[in-house]
Amino acid sequence: MTKQDETHRVMFTLTDQAIAKLDQLVAKKQQEVNQNPDLAKYHVRVTKSNIVEDWLSKREF
Repeated sequence: MTKQDETHRVMFTLTDQAIAKLDQLVAKKQQEVNQNPDLAKYHVRVTKSNIVEDWLSKREF
């Protein structure tokens, strides 16, 4: 399974409550990125997929 397929699978199985928490995390991380002058100049956009991909990449299988 590719990284993108795994991300889509995880996103599809999240509950509404988990998605709401993920939305809060995205907003918080985007605010942190926007306040960091080194990152803000690159117009970095944080997404739910970015967070899930990062989480999946840190998991041990």
